[in-house]
Amino acid sequence: MRVLIASDLSEASDEAVRQGVARAAGGRIGVCHVMPELGTHALLAQQYEEDLTKQLEVQPRIAEALQGQLERLAPGTSAQAEIFIEQGSPYDQILARAEQWQADLVAVGTHGRTGLRRMLLGSVADQVVRGAHCPVLVARPQREGAVLTATDLTDPALPAIELGVAEAKRTGRKLVVMHAMESREGDAAMGLLGALPALDTPETSAARRALARDIIQTALKRLGAEADVVIAEEDALRETLELAASLPAGLVVVGSHGRSGLSRVVLGSMVARVLENAPCSVLVARQDAP
Repeated sequence: MRVLIASDLSEASDEAVRQGVARAAGGRIGVCHVMPELGTHALLAQQYEEDLTKQLEVQPRIAEALQGQLERLAPGTSAQAEIFIEQGSPYDQILARAEQWQADLVAVGTHGRTGLRRMLLGSVADQVVRGAHCPVLVARPQREGAVLTATDLTDPALPAIELGVAEAKRTGRKLVVMHAMESREGDAAMGLLGALPALDTPETSAARRALARDIIQTALKRLGAEADVVIAEEDALRETLELAASLPAGLVVVGSHGRSGLSRVVLGSMVARVLENAPCSVLVARQDAP
């Protein structure tokens, strides 16, 4: 596992370091810090050179601080980590480094639910979730609880369930897989049931529940895992957040349909709302669009 951790040396990025290192599981660790891009100073060449010199001088101190953050939070890992100090747009540089370094996971921190809600609109966290080629962990303060995977069953690869299984096995925590049948449009179970009346009858609803449960259980069997399966019939976002609170969940896993698809819909989407409101860390699975 190759985990790239985005760190601005704040307390929020401490969580990304803790949880990112834990998921590396003895694999490769990269820590990426992005310095602000210098202005062109077209009419002040001397000032530009002075600012550039100052940035170059401070980089060794930043690298030392990043090593110190690693050693403080995950003793013994600092010598193994690769430190990347970039310059420019934070999310552009994080995404570019993640792809170049071939990261299997990118970990970023937040400043809590309220802070993330402010950050997500056009923020570094939002852009990283939108654009990363691999799964992204949005790290909040750790808490004990189950691994909750929310799936709409529209992705035949079911990457969110796969990641949820891997997390449950890694941590030894209970896995709960939830599917909400709030809309029949695009429901995987609907496609298998064929033409249905405009309104669900009790029999149709029961058939949809049974088929959704069967799809999930088949995926779990293929992955050699067991889980509690919850089939909800109300608003998917509300059901997910309420279940995350009541379990409680220590991690919520959700899926996207690739960079292009998520980029179009993340603002105001289920994924974005879960990121904003979840009481715990959120892991966004990736299924690249064809």
